[in-house]
Amino acid sequence: FFAELGRAAAQSENYGGNTREQGFTNMVDMGHLARQTAWLLPSAQSVSDALADCVLYKVGGPYRAEATGLSCYYSYNGDMDDLNGYLTVGEGLAFKYLYAYELTGEVAEGGEDYLAELNIQELPERMTLPETGWDGAPIHVTDDGISYLELGPEANSVLAGIGFSLFYVDEETDQMLLLGTDNDMNADWDNGVFYDNFRGVWGALDGNLVYMELSFDGEDYNLYSVPILLNGEAYNLQVAYEFDTEEWSILGATQGLDPSGMASKERRLLKEGDVVTTIWKLATLSGDDEFEMYAADEVTVTADTAFGEAPLFDGTYSMVIEMRDVAGNYAYSDAVSFECVDGQVTSTTIYED
Repeated sequence: FFAELGRAAAQSENYGGNTREQGFTNMVDMGHLARQTAWLLPSAQSVSDALADCVLYKVGGPYRAEATGLSCYYSYNGDMDDLNGYLTVGEGLAFKYLYAYELTGEVAEGGEDYLAELNIQELPERMTLPETGWDGAPIHVTDDGISYLELGPEANSVLAGIGFSLFYVDEETDQMLLLGTDNDMNADWDNGVFYDNFRGVWGALDGNLVYMELSFDGEDYNLYSVPILLNGEAYNLQVAYEFDTEEWSILGATQGLDPSGMASKERRLLKEGDVVTTIWKLATLSGDDEFEMYAADEVTVTADTAFGEAPLFDGTYSMVIEMRDVAGNYAYSDAVSFECVDGQVTSTTIYED
């Protein structure tokens, strides 16, 4: 139940970024979440009907088509301070007890009496990643060179999300470049097997490869956040990828959360003459140092500036599959390494810790 709820929330319109790079507002569109969980929660249709009655006017762009006009709390990062803040000010008892149990595995104070009033005798089973032993799970490779992670059917009851991180590795200079995160994978949830669909390309601004982070996993499109300097100021460039047309578009640039945790409502459009500096994340290959941001390429915006896919430069790359549960826990597979030449993956090697 909780894993399926988490995956539904991840595919619901949400606001403020909700990524580790941008920060978390933990706000989800109430109506879209209700529609995404209609098969899971019997009361979802009543929520949708009530929203239709109380929201009199709304405006949404092409990448907010599912928005219904009201958002509510949902924990995307499992942060206990955020949860405690919600428990203090939130009005809905049902959501308070649901989220407290989802994140902690324990019923909040007063919850047992509330459940007794509803004649609920048993709560759904809650299983988290630390209980699975999947951290460092082995990667396998098919005869066709496709890497895959095999967890088994219980993955459907544990994982709220799955994706991968991509690294460029240079042993000669002892450097490792983190290119970002994506979810371009083929998932068999019934059997818990996840295949990579990597094609040897990555996001690029006017042909310059960038660090990008998946920020929304939709049915028709994905949204990504790309940290940049815009005329010397820190911004996140928001880009979209449409599945049916296989086209990218630049939505604009936003700044991060303010000190109160509120997301910026202003999206700045790029204009001719703007100077965009792309940002990469770099660490040493042999050390334990954290990845640090540094300025990479400068792009002067023109009328033809566009975001798209570009072939990876020649070299060695490493991919790690990243698993996430509803409590905000992460687990990481062993790495799979591959050589890329002229945008083509030429060989694949498994590295085990």
